[in-house]
Amino acid sequence: MTLEIDPTLLVGFLFAAVRTAAWIAVAPPFNSSGIPSKVKVAVSVSLAFVLAPHYEGGVDPLDTAAFLGGLLYQALSGLALGFGVLVLFSSFQAAGSMIDMSAAFSSATMYDPFSNASASPMARLYQVLAITILFVTDGHLMLVRGLLASFEAAPLDGLQLDSLAAILIADLSSFFVAAVQIAFPMLAALFLAEVVLGLLSRAAPQLNILVIGFNVKILLLLLLGGLALVILPGAVQRVVEQITTSSISMFGG
Repeated sequence: MTLEIDPTLLVGFLFAAVRTAAWIAVAPPFNSSGIPSKVKVAVSVSLAFVLAPHYEGGVDPLDTAAFLGGLLYQALSGLALGFGVLVLFSSFQAAGSMIDMSAAFSSATMYDPFSNASASPMARLYQVLAITILFVTDGHLMLVRGLLASFEAAPLDGLQLDSLAAILIADLSSFFVAAVQIAFPMLAALFLAEVVLGLLSRAAPQLNILVIGFNVKILLLLLLGGLALVILPGAVQRVVEQITTSSISMFGG
């Protein structure tokens, strides 16, 4: 019994597997160290099986230089797509960090198993809630859909290198805008608290405003923090839509 494999289909499978593996290695929440490497590889291979039939050739399987160049190109494409997801999705943690800085919580760091680094309390809370909302609303499937859309726009080539920098810069701009919008309600409340405390220090200089202000900020954060979280579902949806649009734009879609 002889097993024959179409070389073109095999090349398409390898190219798709490399791009998806590079994307999963960078794009949250799939890049989490809490997900075993075997699971990540299995997901990459599963997606590659689906995407391989869309490959229409373009690289001679017997041309080693072209084949290796194609693998490198797919790895760079996957990393570019994953980096776009990473930048935009990091806006939630950045918003929490802004709140922590305003509430004097920036020094109260804790270990974050998702990033293998330390994170302040609100930054960690916003990140965990954003990931939870992402899975509850099937947003993770939309992220995968964005990856698949890049193959539909251009099966295994067509990365618009000339516009890649502009797209990533636009993603960075969206990152800052989203972070400020998410954190704005709490930042505004903490700023008003600072103004009131400043006026109070002028009216009663004998008060220890530093100690009082720290307690007031903690109380304000506990009272209003839950109300500010209601904007997260809508923010997650907008970020996912932006990620999908950016993924298609990188390939001229």
